[in-house]
Amino acid sequence: MEETKSGRAGSRLRFGMRTALMVGFGGLVLAAVAVVLLLGLWSARENTVSLTRKLAEAVLDDVQSAIEQRLRPAEMAVEFIGRRMENGQIDLADADDLSQALSSSLAAMPQVGALVFLDETGRGQLVTRDDDGAKLEAVAYDHSPEIVRQIVQSKARHRAHWGKVLRPPDIALTLLNVRRAVWAEGEFAGLLVASVTISQLSAMLAEENLAMEGEVFVLYDHRFVLAHRRLAKGFEGASPEKPLPLVKDFGDTVLAAYLNPELGPEYGGRMSRDMGIQIVGTADGEAYPLIARRLNWFGEVPWEIGVYFRNDDVETEFKRVLLAGIAGTVALVLSLVLAWILSNHIAQPLKELARAAGRVRNLSLDGFTDLPTSRIKEMNDAGMAFNNMIPSLRWFETYVPRSLVRRLMRQGEGVLDRSEQRQVTVLFTDIVGFTAATEQMDVEQAANLLNDHFAEVGACIEAEDGTIDKFIGDSVMAFWGAPED
Repeated sequence: MEETKSGRAGSRLRFGMRTALMVGFGGLVLAAVAVVLLLGLWSARENTVSLTRKLAEAVLDDVQSAIEQRLRPAEMAVEFIGRRMENGQIDLADADDLSQALSSSLAAMPQVGALVFLDETGRGQLVTRDDDGAKLEAVAYDHSPEIVRQIVQSKARHRAHWGKVLRPPDIALTLLNVRRAVWAEGEFAGLLVASVTISQLSAMLAEENLAMEGEVFVLYDHRFVLAHRRLAKGFEGASPEKPLPLVKDFGDTVLAAYLNPELGPEYGGRMSRDMGIQIVGTADGEAYPLIARRLNWFGEVPWEIGVYFRNDDVETEFKRVLLAGIAGTVALVLSLVLAWILSNHIAQPLKELARAAGRVRNLSLDGFTDLPTSRIKEMNDAGMAFNNMIPSLRWFETYVPRSLVRRLMRQGEGVLDRSEQRQVTVLFTDIVGFTAATEQMDVEQAANLLNDHFAEVGACIEAEDGTIDKFIGDSVMAFWGAPED
C-alpha cells in the first residue's frame, strides 16, 4: 500500500493489485469457508451432545419402564388381595384359606419374590419362592422393633404404598416392599406385604443393552445403592441395620465422585449440567458423562436412576468432529494459498505492464523487450496491444526529437494550444566531401557512417540543451531557445 497525490483527486490511499485481489478473493473464501466450517463444527458438536443425551435418556426410559413393569403389578396385586380380604372373600380366620390365597397370588406374580400377612404384633404367614414352587411358613417378627413400628405406621394408610427397604432378621435378602393395611369390620386385621429383592432389580439392570460401554444404577435416598450390576447376586454385607450399601463404600468411583465432586477434578466445557449431562471426574483423572433423574413413585424416600459412559466412547465421537475441523482448516489454508497464487498470477502481468508504460513515458525504448503472454485473455490482449505499439513509437522517435517531446511533456498540454514568436539560435551541420566519399562506399557503409555521425552530433546538441529539429541528408538542423528559454 502506498500514498500518492493527484491534482484532481487529492491525497488517497492506493492498494496494489495483488493486495486488492488477495483481500477480495481471500476474504470471500475465508468468510465463506469459515462460516461453513464454524457452523458445521457447532452443529456436529451439538448433534454429538444431543445424541449422547438422547442415548442416555433412552436408557433411563428403558430402565424406568422396566422398574415400573416389575413393581407396579406388585402394587396392584396387593391392593386387589387386600380388598378381597376386607370383603370377606379370603377368610383371615381360616389359616388354610389364607395360605392358599397367598400361594396362588404369588404364583400369578412372577415379579414378586414373597408375600406375607402380619397381624399387629408382627406374627403371620410368609410365602416365598423356591425351586419346587411356593414355600409357606409361619413367621414372628414381634422381636423386631423396626418391623413392628412400620406395621403401626402403615395402619394410618388405607391404600397400597411402598415402604422403606428392609432386611428381615430371618431372611438373607434385602427387600423392596409394597404394603397395604387390611381392615375388617372397622378393626385392623393385619398388614399385607409383597416383596421384590434388590438382586432381582439389579439383574434386570445387568441385562440392559447399552450402545456404548457404561453402567446403569439406581440410588436410594441419594446415599445408598439400590440397584447395580454388582448387586445382581445380592449384597453380602447386608444386615437388618444396613440393608443397602452406602455409595461411598460400594467401590464405584464414578458414583462416589458423583455424590462428592471433591473426590475428582471438575470437568465442564463440551457437556455440562446445562446440557443435561454432567461430567464426573474420578480420582484417577478419568472423566465420565453421567445423566440421572429422580423417581418419587415408590415411597417417601426418593430414588435416582442414572447411567454413565466411559469418556473414551464419547470422545470417539468428538474426535470425529475434531478431524472434520482439522480437514476444514486445511481446506481453508489451501484455499487462501490458491487465492494468493491466483492474485499473484493476475497482478504480475499488470505490474510488468505498468513498468513498461513508465519506460514509454520516459521515451526509454532502447533495449525494450516484449511483454510476456498471459493465460488470462484480457491480460494477454493488453500485453499484445502494448507490444504492437512499441514499433510505432520507435518510428515516431525517429522523426520527432526525443528531447522536444520530453520538454513538451514537462510543460503540459497547454503549450500546444498557443503560438508565440521568440528569438532562437539555429545550427546547421554538413559533412564536407560527403558525396565524393560515399561514392566509394556501399549502402550499408554509408548508412553506418551517417548513423555514427548523427549519434555524435546529437549527443553534443543534447548536452548543450539544444533541440534537434531534423536530419537533411548528411546535415543536422538544431536550435536553442524554444520551446524553453
